[in-house]
Amino acid sequence: MLCLQGGAEFGPGCREMDAALLARAGGPVVVTALAGAPGREYRTAGDNGVRHFSSLGAADVTVAPDVREDPEAALEALRRARLLVLPGGSPARLLEALRTTPVGDLVGDLLADGGVVSGSSAGAMVLCAWTVLPERGTPSVVPGLGLVPRTLVVPHWRGSSSWLAAVGSGVPADVRVLGLPEQAGVVVDGGSVTAVGSAPTALVSEGRVLAVGDATALW
Repeated sequence: MLCLQGGAEFGPGCREMDAALLARAGGPVVVTALAGAPGREYRTAGDNGVRHFSSLGAADVTVAPDVREDPEAALEALRRARLLVLPGGSPARLLEALRTTPVGDLVGDLLADGGVVSGSSAGAMVLCAWTVLPERGTPSVVPGLGLVPRTLVVPHWRGSSSWLAAVGSGVPADVRVLGLPEQAGVVVDGGSVTAVGSAPTALVSEGRVLAVGDATALW
């Protein structure tokens, strides 16, 4: 099961959906903040995640060592996860880290083993078939990890986005574009998508809204 969130992770509007993820996972929570720069950014995002999930009753929640600095210790920690959390930051930095280290394969392995992965903002973007890379001046669209096929996420959704022009010209016509507000998102479970959190999800490519609690087929 995957949870894609629109940003402002670990806020009060995330508590209900994150508690549900915690219950579903039934085991250790591991945060890896690879969308942040090594050092202070990584540690700060990771510590925020630990405080949040601890407040929800997680008995075993840790920050993995940064795989870019200590690969062996990081992979040992990440392999324990039943709920893997990818906070926001730079989608380009996160995508590079997932593709150039074993962590990308580990994410897929965890899902195949029945685990749960939650990504917010950049963390949600790169898990999909396509992702926007806004850091390069004019936003570009590139393939993501593909764990959610035929899908692209626009985070921090407030009814529109300057990225939509790049998205419209950069992805195939059958790609579903999801506008995810902050502290809200979708759970992808099997072939269905369910809106969760504090606000509805926009099915941008279809011109409609998915109310919280409602589900639709993924494709």
